[in-house]
Amino acid sequence: MATQPDDTALMQEFDVFAARAGLEIPPDRKETLFLGFKDLRKMLAVIRQPRTAAAEPAGTYSLDTITRSV
Repeated sequence: MATQPDDTALMQEFDVFAARAGLEIPPDRKETLFLGFKDLRKMLAVIRQPRTAAAEPAGTYSLDTITRSV
């Protein structure tokens, strides 16, 4: 997995993304949002991987299991 850039570079990236989105982030909320941004940035390496159908959650259900009490 690639290493994370330092906080200064990440803060610049965060500011650029916020500006592109037209967001005005209040100073009292910026640190908390930045922490979330850093966590999401860490997940990018995991999210953008090829996966098989077996890695996807089941999106099916059995009618018998949800109507037991009927």
